[in-house]
Formats: sequence, C-alpha cells, structure tokens
Amino acid sequence: MNSEGVLGMTRRRQFAWLSSVVGGAVAIACGGEEAAKPAAPAAKAEPTKAPEPTKAAVAPAAPTTAPAAAAAPVKITWFTGRDTTGYTVKQVEEFNKQAGGKITLDYQEQGQQTSDLRDKFILVANAKDPSADVVSMDVPFVPEFAAAGWTLDAEKVLLGDDRTKFYKGTLDGATYLGKLYAVPWYNNGPGLYYRKDLVEQGGFKGPPKSYDELLEQAKKLRTPDIQGFSAQMSQTEGGIITWFEYLWGHGGDLMDEKLEVTLDKGTAGVDSFKRLLSFMYTDKILPEGSLGYKTGADAQNPFIEGKSVFLRQWTSGLTQNDRDDSKIKGKWDVVPLPSLKGDKSGAGCLGTWNLGTSKFSKNPDQSGEVIRWFTSPAQQKARYLALGVPPCRPAVFDDAEVKAKYAFAEKLKVTFENLKPRPVTPFYGQMSANVIQPVFGKVTTKAVTPEEGIKEMADGMRKIMKG
Repeated sequence: MNSEGVLGMTRRRQFAWLSSVVGGAVAIACGGEEAAKPAAPAAKAEPTKAPEPTKAAVAPAAPTTAPAAAAAPVKITWFTGRDTTGYTVKQVEEFNKQAGGKITLDYQEQGQQTSDLRDKFILVANAKDPSADVVSMDVPFVPEFAAAGWTLDAEKVLLGDDRTKFYKGTLDGATYLGKLYAVPWYNNGPGLYYRKDLVEQGGFKGPPKSYDELLEQAKKLRTPDIQGFSAQMSQTEGGIITWFEYLWGHGGDLMDEKLEVTLDKGTAGVDSFKRLLSFMYTDKILPEGSLGYKTGADAQNPFIEGKSVFLRQWTSGLTQNDRDDSKIKGKWDVVPLPSLKGDKSGAGCLGTWNLGTSKFSKNPDQSGEVIRWFTSPAQQKARYLALGVPPCRPAVFDDAEVKAKYAFAEKLKVTFENLKPRPVTPFYGQMSANVIQPVFGKVTTKAVTPEEGIKEMADGMRKIMKG
C-alpha cells in the first residue's frame, strides 16, 4: 500500500478510527509500562483533570522599570507524561528564566501512565481545543496524531543543518509519510548487560556477539542460583519488543516501507519465536518467570541482585546497576545486542520520546522555540549527565564531560546507530493491543505453535489495515 493510499484510507476512516481511538495506547517500552488498554471512545471519555501548573510554570516577575505597554509573555502549555525524577521541572524553570519574560512555559503532567497523556491530548485535539501547545510523543504517537491532523509538521522547527545532527533512526521515528512531525527529545534503546567478572572467569574472550554465543556462554556460566539470561517476555509492549529484535535479527519484519504486512513472508517470524522458546523451555537459560516481567525493572532486578549473567534491558537503566543496594557494582558492562551471525550489532528497538506542536496551538512559533531549546545539544547533554537518559544527538556522546562520567558512552553511541522504530503507521497501536500482544502471549505459553501464531498475527494485522 503506497503512502497516498494510506493517507486516503486514513481520512475516510477517521471518524470510526477516532471513536475507537486506534485500539488503545501503546506504553513506551523503555519506561517499563504495560501497553495500555484500548481507550474509550473519544466522544464519551471523561477528561482527566490537568494538574495545577507547577512553580516552574510561573514566569519570572517583570522588572518594575518595564514600560506599562510592554507585551505580556506568551504562555505555552506543554502536555507531557509523568517525570518521577523532577528534573524536567528544573529545566522548565531554567527555560522561563532564559526566556526573559517573552515566553512562559506551563508544564502540565497528564496522569501517571503514558496512556493518560495520550488520552488527554486526544480529547483536547479532537475538540480542536488550543489549550495544548507542545505535546510529548512516544514513537507510535507520531503517526497516529499526524494522520488525524492533530499535530503540525516540524520541518521548520530545526534550523539550518541541525536535522543532520540527530541519529537517523530517531528522525525516522518522528516522520510520517515523508514529513517530520516531531523533534527527538531524549533517546532510549536496548543493550546487552553482562557480568564481566563471570565472563572472564568462564574463559571467554569477551561477551557474546551472536545468538549462539549468548546461548553457549549463558549455559556455561549459569548456576543453580544464577540464571543465564533475563529479558521481558510478558504479554506487554515490552515483551513483544524483545521478540521484534529477534525477528529483525533473523531478517524479518512486521511490515515493509509501503506498509504491507510481511510478517508471514519467509521463515524469520517462525525462526525467531522458536529461538526464544528454545531459550526458555529447552535450553532453560531464560526462566519461565520472565513471562511475568512486565517492566524493564522486573527483568533488571535479578541482574542487580547478582542472579543473572546476561540481561536485555533499555540503556536508561544503566545507572541502576550501581545504586547503593546493587550487588554487582564494578562487575558489569554493556555492549550492543547480539545478532544472528555475530558479524554486526543486533538491531534494537527505538524508544525515543519526541516533542511536537498541536495543530490547534495559537502560538506555533513560540512552541517551536520551546522545542528547539529542550532538544538542543546543551539540554540533551544536561539531561544525560543528570539522569543517565541518553541523547538523540551522537555528538553528545563525544563530549569530554560525558565520557568522564560514563565509561560506556562510546559503546552506547554505536548502539544507537542501529535502532529501528516499530511500524510507523497510525494503526500500530491497534495492532499491538488487539493482535500482536495477545498472539505473542499464546505462542510464548505454547498455547499455539509459532507457525500458527505468525499466521494469526499476519491475518489480524491485514484485517486492521483494510478496516
């Protein structure tokens, strides 16, 4: 299906699509949330009460000597998800100081879950309400919001050659039908965490680069008290992403560039499922308990406790390995994911968060200024140093201060060069919640065979695309 066909189909189906809100939100895997349940019809959903603006959203007092006729600051409201660190509030305070009274940024967290943010923005955008100016977007939200006509394209937000200074994968994840609809804000991608002390003691020259090497090392190094491998395998967005990476590693994909379903073309889908099932049920390097790992933290806890040799986890979790109660301080390292043959880094799933502008904003130019500031090299570096949340700009990894703090910065720089987005289609949310996750659960619990699962998935995805 070509891009014109997708756009035309999207417009014809928009009313029905909005009523079902595309089958539910997809929680960002790197945040460790479960995929959200399908949202209620937009016309019937009760609005979530937005929190009162934080102190960070209050503009600095105007100088007493300012002329009486001085223009009032333009208020820009930012709809975003919950930040439990409190760091974004500090950035907002700094922005408001630097804005010099020209712009006041009103920072509004929408609920506790990623789905709360999505649902609230849909309610506002569907009503053509201008109360939201800037909106934070997970990768699957970008095509969903763009196809509905709720966000402006961001082609003019990045100035000069700034667009060339982001990872290509992050820009691909913010692009729909050839146009950029958001700017990458902060990054996330997976890595293979490993116990370097155990790998060395086992006589291996280094961590595994291929799936077979991962199996070999995990089997040799495991003990009755230490599992070989840990990864999310639950019936959630995080679980299916683990499988996506093996699907890509075997040369397959869910869809092609024309948005045609290709999952059942060739043997990659079946082969990738068989490998993961073998890891769990035959070779037993991956415990059956991983079916209950609903978040990245669930999968990481055994590693931090010294009870797992290898771990597939988002790089945003790296700093947790050295927390006060960690039993592996100084004993771990991280490398890119393994691949099928070990001749290259494995493809990891893109977990970027982006910033875009609501189509109904009354101040799109000022919204663009906000987006440029938060996605700038200086702010991406500051966020990385403060939280360990990776940047979307590769040059940040080369910064001397960054290298001094994070010894693994150079490895992550390479890891992020191979990130791949989930299918960039407004129907991905519905596919994930209603087809991919349920069938993934059937296959991983052996309720159906890999062959049966792949057929059911592919048929279900095609049905959703056809409407």
